[in-house]
Amino acid sequence: MCWIAECEICAVPMVVWRWHGVTPPADHLTHMHARLRDVATAQIGEYWMDDHMRNIPDHWHAHARPKGGFFGRGSSLI
Repeated sequence: MCWIAECEICAVPMVVWRWHGVTPPADHLTHMHARLRDVATAQIGEYWMDDHMRNIPDHWHAHARPKGGFFGRGSSLI
């Protein structure tokens, strides 16, 4: 249904819906949010979910951003 990857631009965990489109069914969203939560919590601790699709607007995905930040790995960029 989905895969978890590290965003090449932001260096944060992200979940990508397996199918192309922007409106996953509610049960798919629940599943994908749970998978991202598991990985994000282990890798970055507290996070916020960002599902604004900036660079790939036609394929649903969401990023787990560090609490109080935007980029990962201790980036000074905000």
